Order: sequence, then C-alpha cells, then structure tokens
Amino acid sequence: MWHQRTIRFWLICLVIACVLPVTLAAGFMIVHSYRQNTASVGQSTVATTRALIQAVDAELYGVQSALQALATSPHLSSGNLEGFYGQAREALTVLTGTNIVLTDPAAQQVLNTLRPFGAPLPRHGQPDVVRRILETGEPVVSDLFLGPVVDNWVFVVEVPVLANGKIIYTLAMGITPDRLSGILRRQNIPPSWVAAIFDGTGIIVARTHAPDQFIGKKGAAEFVRRFTEVAEASIETTTVEGIPIFSSFSRSPRSGWTVGMGIPLADLTADARQSIAFNAAIAGTMLAMGCLAAAIFGARISRSIRRLSAPALALGSPGLPSIPVTDIIEIDEVGQALVRASHLIALRERERLQREAETREAVVAKQVAERANRAKSEFLASMSHELRTPLGAISGFAQLLHGAGDALARDRQIRYTENIMTASEHLENVINDILDMARLEAGHVKLDLETLDCLEIMTEASRTLELQARKRGIVFTVDTSANLPLVTADRTRLIQVLLNLGSNAIKYNIPGGWVQLSAIPVGSMVRFIVRDTGPGIRPALRDQIFQPFNRLGAELTQVEGTGIGLALTRRLVLAMNGRIDFDSTEGEGSKFWVDLPAADEGATTSAKVATPLPAATPLARNTVLYIEDKIPNLELMRGVVENAGGIRLLDAQTVKDGIAIARSVKPDLVITDIHLSDGKGFDVLQSLREDPSTAHIPVVALTADAMQANMNNMKRVGFDYILTKPFKIAELVNLLRSRLPNQPGPLDP
Repeated sequence: MWHQRTIRFWLICLVIACVLPVTLAAGFMIVHSYRQNTASVGQSTVATTRALIQAVDAELYGVQSALQALATSPHLSSGNLEGFYGQAREALTVLTGTNIVLTDPAAQQVLNTLRPFGAPLPRHGQPDVVRRILETGEPVVSDLFLGPVVDNWVFVVEVPVLANGKIIYTLAMGITPDRLSGILRRQNIPPSWVAAIFDGTGIIVARTHAPDQFIGKKGAAEFVRRFTEVAEASIETTTVEGIPIFSSFSRSPRSGWTVGMGIPLADLTADARQSIAFNAAIAGTMLAMGCLAAAIFGARISRSIRRLSAPALALGSPGLPSIPVTDIIEIDEVGQALVRASHLIALRERERLQREAETREAVVAKQVAERANRAKSEFLASMSHELRTPLGAISGFAQLLHGAGDALARDRQIRYTENIMTASEHLENVINDILDMARLEAGHVKLDLETLDCLEIMTEASRTLELQARKRGIVFTVDTSANLPLVTADRTRLIQVLLNLGSNAIKYNIPGGWVQLSAIPVGSMVRFIVRDTGPGIRPALRDQIFQPFNRLGAELTQVEGTGIGLALTRRLVLAMNGRIDFDSTEGEGSKFWVDLPAADEGATTSAKVATPLPAATPLARNTVLYIEDKIPNLELMRGVVENAGGIRLLDAQTVKDGIAIARSVKPDLVITDIHLSDGKGFDVLQSLREDPSTAHIPVVALTADAMQANMNNMKRVGFDYILTKPFKIAELVNLLRSRLPNQPGPLDP
C-alpha cells in the first residue's frame, strides 16, 4: 500500500538521490581503477617473470653448451680418465659449479672432482636423469635434490658423452641454488614482494625471502597446480608462509622450470582502501548536511502550502476567499491558478475529448506502421539469409574487427583479416572454378595456344606456390636441371594447371613435408611433374579423382576445397591437346604429371624472358641479402628489387641463417630488420663486422623504431644506412643504386 509522505521526507529522499549516485560512481571509479591497476601490475609482473625465466634458461643452457664442448674431450674418447679429471677441474674454475661428475650407463659415478681421482664414489644421486639421457640421447636439467657427495641441495645439468655413435658416459655439473638466487637479487624488487624459482616438480630452487628455510620444499599447492596447467598467468594465492598475495608466473617451455613473483594483497589494495574510506567520509558529511537543509526548508514549504487548503476547498463555489500571500513564488502561482481553475474546467474537458480522438487516430497509425515494419523485417530477413550464406565468414570476422576497434590485439587483427581474405579468395575461386567449368562444358573457353618457355612458366607459378608452402610449413622446390624444349600451350591456362596441382600437393601434405615441381622431355611432349609427400590416394579412389565436386572424403577434414580443381585441370589439359595422369602410394605421397605438345624445332617463344629463380640468377650483376622474418615484407622487397633490375635477392628469416648466407655468398649489400625471431639486426651487424671476410659489406638497418634515440643508437653502432618502415620505394631504389656497383645512378629527386 502506498503511504503518504511529507515534503520534508521527499526533500531528504532528493538529497539522498543526489548524493548516492555520486558516491556510487566514485566507488565504481575506485574499484575500476583498482582493477585496471591490478591488470597492469599483472601484465608487468608476467613480463618480469618471463624475462627472469629467460635469464634462468640462459644460465642453464650456457652450462649445457660448455658441458657438451667438454664431452668431446680426446681424453674421454681415448679412455684417459685421469687426464680428463684434470681437464674437468680446470673447466670447473671457469664454469663456477660445485663439481663435475662422470657417470657410466649403470648410474655409477666414475669420477667426481670433489673426490681425488680413483677414490671410491657413490652411485648417481639422480639415476632417473641418467636413464632419460640414455633413452633420449638429449641433455637434461635435473630437478633439485640433495647431492650425496656435496651434502647440499644441488641440481645438475647433464649431457651425454658419445663414442662411435653410442653413449658411453654422462657428464654432469652440479650447481647450487645460490647461483640462481643472484638472478632474483639483481631485480631489486620491493622488500615486501617475494620472488622464487621452481623446478619442474614445484620444488623451490631459489627464493628472495627466507631461502634457507624454504629451498628444497614444495611451493604453495594452489600456485604449483596453476603453473603446471598454463605457461603464464596472474592469480591470487598465498605464500608458503600463508600471506595472501597477487602472484604472476612464467614457465619455461625448454627446462620446465618456473619463475614466480608475488605482491602482498595488502600492498596492492592499500590505495584503494584509503580512497574508499575518504569517499565514505565525504559522502556521509554531504548526506548529513543535505538532510538537515531538507528538514528546514521542508517545514517552511509545508506551512505555505497549508494556507492554500481553504481556497482549494472553495473551488467551484460562487466566490473564492482571498488567497494568502507567501514568500514562495510557486505557491503564489498555485493560488492564482485556483482562481482560474473553474474557468479552465470546461476547456480541459474539451481538450480531453480532443486528445481521446487524437489517441484513437494515433493507435490506427501505429498499427499501420507496425504492419509495414513487419513486412520490411520479413523482407530483410529473407535477403539477409540469402546473402549471409556465402558471406558468413567475411561478415563475422569483419564484425569482430569493427566491434573490437583498437583494443583488439595486433596478432588477432592479422588473423581475422587473413580469415576475411581467405574467405573472399575461397568464394572468388569457387565462383571462378564453377564459371570455368560451365564455359568448358558449353565450349565457350577460347585458348590462345602459343610457344612458351617452360622455365618461365615454372618460375611464374613457383612464386605463388612458394608463398603457399611457407605459410603451411612445406618445403617447396623447383627442378630446372633438364634441357627442356619449348612447349605449345595457353600461357594463362598452363599456369592455372600448375597452380591447381601444386596447391593440392601443398594443402593435403603432411606437416614438414615437401613438394617439387619439375619438367622433362618425353618424346614429342613436355611432361610437367608435381611430386608431394602427402598421405597418398587409395587405389579404390583412383577412378573418382577427376570427378567434379568429389573430394574423396576430404570434405570431412579442415582443408578447404570444392572438388572442382582437378576436374577443371583435366579439362584444361585436354583442351590444350595434352593428357594428365598420376601415380600414388598410400602413406608415401603422389606424383601428378601433365604432358603437353612440344613446339616444333626452330620455333621461338613469344613470351617474355623468364625471371630466374633466386637459386639460379647468374645474370644478376649484384647480390643483396635481405634478413626479414615477415613473409609479406619479403615479398614487398622482392618486388622492389625485381623492378630495379640487375640485382639478385637472397633472403633469410633468422639471424643465424642470415649470417651463414652472408659468410657463404659475400653479398654486395645486406639489409636487415632490427627485430627478428631469434635476435636483432645488431647481432647481424656485429657478426659481419667481426669477420674479416664480411667486414667490408655495407649493412642497412630496416626498422619501425623511428624514435630519434633509436636512430642515433643505430648510427652509433655502425649501420651504413637506416631505412624506416614504411619505407619509400624511391628511397630504397636510390640506396641500391648508390651503394651497389654496376648500377645506374640514383633516381631524379
């Protein structure tokens, strides 16, 4: 039931309604700020733990590399263990480990630098490590254990010792947790924060707080469980002492060890608690003052309103009592309104009747509009269904990109864009294939048969196929060693045939497989061959391979396709007076070949001179090496260099490969991206400058870091020229012409 309230009550409610939203908004902003700060701290500490675990890996695998080098000692291969004992002790002074141990396959220690040579030795403290090395032949980083000889907590980095291809010993170096504790100490984290390193089983190897108490013990159960499930994360948990913390961690994919860093929740929430307390005090004060003011002014308004009771009761009578004067304008206006009320009753009645008529008209108009809207909605729904069927993927990913805006991560933007491009290309290919099939069946395809150079055709097709193969991790090669005659075919359709066969070989290949395109003369024909290492085709399906829309069961897989490609390829080959066939072994791969008529002797090609493949460019006057790990950037550089002419472009996608190619080929110019997958362009510059055989080669930096400090740093370390992304093609061409011998002069500005 509704209860009547006084004006003072409603004024107090008004005060509360004004103060409360502001208070809630302030509280929301405080909570939101706290969450943002927590997320930012989480990202920062995850990045710190990632850097720390990388430092731990560098420490572990630096020792591993040193032990692998020591394992090749001639003393071991000759059986001179006493000589190796001395060599190991010398190495230990450099490696700063506790001891070096040589163990036989039975897990019996053969020598230990902590004991005199020939002294009795115990068995290996971690026989499972020896067993893993014998089974895998790979180095192993052990978990933390109590060393039987050093009588202390240690872990070992252990590598196999090989002789004649067999493991004859394992070589290990013991390392105490103190060595890794230095990595944590160097971070200078706040005293209340805690950081720790955990081995693969969750045992604490190093810790900033109370290391003597907790090294060798299991970490907090919830924290250990979490970092065994995911590689990186931030969670709220407790330390082994029971202190609530906000903890971030990063686990190494190589060693399986983890670095964790925790911030006490008391530190993290201190500012938020202070802000909430301050906000509550301000809100309480404002509310109390507002309620007091509402009570005072409410009483004053009530007195003035009560004076109008008598005139209101007289409404409609022959005469009206006098209206009392008040100091509130609105109440005076109410009094005057009472005088005019009787005269307005008739007018309002007429207005009421008019509004009812207008309402009825509005209802009718609304019903008409609703029917029109329903008809429009049904039409749009029908059209939407027809359009969304082929454009579902494009529309979906476009909506994701539009909805996320700048907040969407770059890698996801690229992936969504690639999905849109893939969907549109797939739709276009399906339409083109269907149209081609229809034209072939109707006899409307006109072929322009001409004399073509086989190498040129293979080169052009290989550009597209090589890019497809790189995206799928397939090795693609072209064999142009055969002495090939000219071939009679339609240039566009022959390239289409090779692309169809090559694309199928790449799409249906196994991970890490290979595809080869080659050609050989066969009598009066030229045979183009595409080999692959895919799963092969079952003999029972041989007769179905060239049937339209038959994908032989591949429609149940994740590989896109329509089943038109091979049928279209066969009809194109037949239309060019050729033949197509294949051999396939299930589980080993397939070989498709196309035979086309060779041109008459003495015929000349009307096609353009083929651009040689990168592996065979004897006509190039200069060689440029481009080190870049992004395929689109490689393709852009290749296009610019090809347009420049007279330049052979070699490419590498890693620092390691780039340095190896530079030392082998001695290019006239090296262009390197600064940020590469396995290092930086600075590493390339340093390696080439330190090698006398490559020190003279000009090195150009290509970077998106266009800040002046970065540019100055690159100049200081010795780059000959700096290009910023996105680079201007004219600037690059001028650079090539000015830095390379045998090139024309720079372009006009």
